[in-house]
Amino acid sequence: MLSFLKNNRLRISVVSILMFFLFYLAIQADSKRSENWFSYTVQYIAYPFQTTHHFIKKKIKEVWFHYIWLVDVREENERLWNKLWALEEENAEGRETKIAHQRLRELLQFKNKDRNIKVFAEVIVEIEKPFYKLLIINKGSNDGIRPNFAVVTPEGIVGKIQSVTAVQSVVQLIKDSRSQFPVLIQRTRTKAILYGSLEGTLTIKRIPRRLALFSDDLVVTSGLAGIFPKGFPVGRIKSVNRGSFGLFQSVELTSSVDLRKVEEVIVILKNVNNIHQPLFTEIEQ
Repeated sequence: MLSFLKNNRLRISVVSILMFFLFYLAIQADSKRSENWFSYTVQYIAYPFQTTHHFIKKKIKEVWFHYIWLVDVREENERLWNKLWALEEENAEGRETKIAHQRLRELLQFKNKDRNIKVFAEVIVEIEKPFYKLLIINKGSNDGIRPNFAVVTPEGIVGKIQSVTAVQSVVQLIKDSRSQFPVLIQRTRTKAILYGSLEGTLTIKRIPRRLALFSDDLVVTSGLAGIFPKGFPVGRIKSVNRGSFGLFQSVELTSSVDLRKVEEVIVILKNVNNIHQPLFTEIEQ
């Protein structure tokens, strides 16, 4: 017996393994009552190969769609994005051109509004410091500009020429803390002096207390200093400060011109309404 087992141990081992495998399959097949044992055996044996095949197929698809087929798609998307950006830039340039054209039309209409001699200029630098607020424009003495000439837009007063070179000029804004000039409260015909401030506000300080003032009252230039033409808008009353006692009241104004957005200005070279008045008065010094 021992010699038989010893001589046939390989065959016995193979048969034992097969019997164990068949017994395991029989148990598994019994748990899957909806299928016969042969079908389940085939599926069980084929499962590793199916899984491997599915994995390889999936990876091949991923490689194809993400690295081969989508190369052209990505290139097309990039081309379309570049085209879109170019169109956006072109559209923005078109809008800017339209806005600039509208501004220049208004300036041209303003030029023909009266007989004052005017020069158009562009703002090239803005300077805003704690104690002064200035603009630099691209026209100077070569264009007939001199100190104390009025600088305006169709909306109203911007400031006056402070200093001049051959090709550039410095404009002192009306909200500069050193700025002061005579104005007129249009509704009441009250003459007063307008002051700039360190905070950039516009104020009129000494108005008789008995005078009734209202928000949105228009303040214009009086023309008395010989710099600004008479009747140009300066601003509207934003608030009135009467205080609890005293003979005077003060007001704060909102400028007619948004001085943060000025791009083009007009310099008045000759004010025909004030041609016989002095160039500036003591109050402007």
